[in-house]
Amino acid sequence: MERRWAVAGWAGAAAVAVAAGIGAVALAQSGSLDPPTEPMSEESVLSALAEAESSTPAPQDDAAAESTPPASPEPTGQLESAPSAGAETGEEVFGGDGGTFLASCEGSRVRIEWWAPAQGWKVSNVDTAPGEDAEIEFESESDEEEYSVMCVGGVPQLGSAGDDATDDDGDDG
Repeated sequence: MERRWAVAGWAGAAAVAVAAGIGAVALAQSGSLDPPTEPMSEESVLSALAEAESSTPAPQDDAAAESTPPASPEPTGQLESAPSAGAETGEEVFGGDGGTFLASCEGSRVRIEWWAPAQGWKVSNVDTAPGEDAEIEFESESDEEEYSVMCVGGVPQLGSAGDDATDDDGDDG
């Protein structure tokens, strides 16, 4: 008698496990247990759009419509020049094949605030301390990019890394 209960219990547990597995796979594949739906045909899309447009209610309150200014089809004024966010904030985002970084200026001192190497690249060297210039170097297996940043008028500007005393080619020019 005990053997029958053990077999029945085992079979019941197996059935519950199989049902749970099927349900989990169905949820993972489609996001719901509903049967898959067919895409709408072009005609049914057009008719649904026409129904939606015709069922849009018109404004009923004239006072509410008058309180909202009408939309202008064209800009009402012209900018003399595009504003520069870097000039106002003293920050600038720079980037290249190796990655992206943000440099900020406080007076004539520059600091690299954050950096994000591109996929397949890493940061091999970064100078984060505020100073006259800051440098960051991105490296991949086959290439490297080095950036030097300095503040010009309170705005970060890219310079050439290694321009100063590290001229390796032997000439003085």
